[in-house]
Amino acid sequence: MADYEVKRRANIGSSSLILIFIVLCLATFGLLSLGNAKGDELLSVRNAAAVKAYYQADGQGEEFVHMVDQALQKAGQAGDDLAVKKQVLETVGDYYQEASGRFLTDIPMEAGQALRVELDVDWKERSLKVASWKVYIQEEYAIDQSVRVWSKGE
Repeated sequence: MADYEVKRRANIGSSSLILIFIVLCLATFGLLSLGNAKGDELLSVRNAAAVKAYYQADGQGEEFVHMVDQALQKAGQAGDDLAVKKQVLETVGDYYQEASGRFLTDIPMEAGQALRVELDVDWKERSLKVASWKVYIQEEYAIDQSVRVWSKGE
């Protein structure tokens, strides 16, 4: 029996392959999760900046309404409607649009946007009414739809 030796070897090939596959899957999913989290962070930072810019413009819009209202209230003791209108326009006439009969201002924001505030004025009642308070695209932009294709000359 000396000629016959029993050699026992551990069969670790298949379990090692499964373990390597599991580790690669976990690493791949981890990297995908990390990339997704980075994209979410970038989106939330951009959203926070847009919200901050809007509320800064909104505060300036409130100051504009207050400024026009103060001018209207100060001129309220002037007498008739024409005298009140003349006195108000001396103070804040740069914002008055004669064609529409409204006070108007555009407050610039980021990315070519602006907050437009339009105020209707009742000269008899000496009061203001917000006619429009909206964000719009102020600058014209063109989308580049050209496609660069590789050619032999390049």
